[in-house]
Amino acid sequence: MTAKVIHFGPDYCHRMMVLRSAGYTVEDCETLLELDTSLAAGDSADAVLMSDGEGVSAREAVAVARSRSTLPLILFRNTNQAYEEGGFDLVVQSLTPPEVWLNEVDALIERARGKVPV
Repeated sequence: MTAKVIHFGPDYCHRMMVLRSAGYTVEDCETLLELDTSLAAGDSADAVLMSDGEGVSAREAVAVARSRSTLPLILFRNTNQAYEEGGFDLVVQSLTPPEVWLNEVDALIERARGKVPV
């Protein structure tokens, strides 16, 4: 699939590399300000991906993403931090194999583009 995604948070599991090797264009945002700026620019991204980690506030990142766009929001779990996952369209657990989560991300983006019925 050819899609552009915005990634926020630490990339402990090298998911950005996996996405790029699958044909995705990945914009990496290291701070909430970068995420906000990227979303405010209105570039043609297809989804926002977030990875949780120490020092990363998923709640604040969700608030920024939801205030700026209606793009699908995907969480890659890396920790056992307790927080509400309800703000995400897809939650990928930490040990999910790449071939599984890539298919899930592809399907979510296709649905969001309106090419696949829900």
